[in-house]
Amino acid sequence: MPHKEETREFTPDLYPDFPEGFPTVELQTISLAKLLAGDAAEQERVFQECKGRGFFYLELAGCEPGEIIARDSHTMARLGEEFFKRPFDEKMKYAWSGNSLLGYKHAGATVTDKAGTRDKGEFFNIGKNDMLAPVDQMSRSWPEHVVEARPVLQAYMRAAHGIGVEILGILAKKLGVDPQEMQRRHRIMELSDDHVRITRGPPRETEEMPEIQTPSHTDFGTVTLLMNWLGGLQVWSESSRTAIVDSGLPDVPGEWLWVKPKPGCAIINLGDAAVKYTNGVLCSGRHRVIPSPGAQGKWVRYSVVYFVRPENKSTMEQLRGKGIPEGPVEENPLTTSEWIAQKAYGLGARIPGKPIPEGL
Repeated sequence: MPHKEETREFTPDLYPDFPEGFPTVELQTISLAKLLAGDAAEQERVFQECKGRGFFYLELAGCEPGEIIARDSHTMARLGEEFFKRPFDEKMKYAWSGNSLLGYKHAGATVTDKAGTRDKGEFFNIGKNDMLAPVDQMSRSWPEHVVEARPVLQAYMRAAHGIGVEILGILAKKLGVDPQEMQRRHRIMELSDDHVRITRGPPRETEEMPEIQTPSHTDFGTVTLLMNWLGGLQVWSESSRTAIVDSGLPDVPGEWLWVKPKPGCAIINLGDAAVKYTNGVLCSGRHRVIPSPGAQGKWVRYSVVYFVRPENKSTMEQLRGKGIPEGPVEENPLTTSEWIAQKAYGLGARIPGKPIPEGL
């Protein structure tokens, strides 16, 4: 394993290829350009993937939103790199607190298993609504270099949010639901907990231990768009939406499979809100993050994630359509904020001394 002086930061042109000999998952590659052009066959493919594993590669070439994501994800990673290299006390000025997860999470802030093993990764969450709002209307303070980068962040967030809503509209139509009904729950200028997450995972310390950077979980939101350049993401080999409480492992037998980064592609997965809206038709795939395998493991791992989440004040009512099994009508449906706060109890249990987040 590398000595400390060999540790490198975000330099994707120098990364080695994903190594051979590790169990990987075969994900379908969906063309964003074809989806935006209304290609019926491509739309059917994305529908089938979202009913199955809930993960797929999204090819970004050939359309403006995809090109923005492919290009500016590098800028996002470098924004994170500039932040993460600051002294710990300075980073903690922007720590997440209270009822929000916006801001900085330091390595070791959460526990990854019943034994209390601490996580190895750090990340910085930048809120969509703050970046789209005038500077004097932001909900909290942000580092100066982040505020200065608002034009790039705004373009990236609009592109990522638009991609997520486009996918949701396709899925709604396939299920016999008016796409506008899904879109009305995800209006970009309304308050929501959409955010860009920039993550930094340290090089691997040992070959034996998993060194969990993000524990086994499903996402709270509706659609997640991930850009990464090194291995680290793993998905459970079988479709699974819950975890066994005692172990944190998924509720069906299987194994963790590596997801290879694919040049020119984002990785898309659905979140729990998509499952809720469709009464279980769509799948929110269980996943985790550990240090990169093999020779890639000597590098610091950066990733850029955009979480599309429903508007805070929208209600988590099931959509009604011919492709969705009928569920009971809820007399007092939860708002998104209330529903995600309930989902966050497991997360809150992993964060010693932190209250259960509300409105995540």
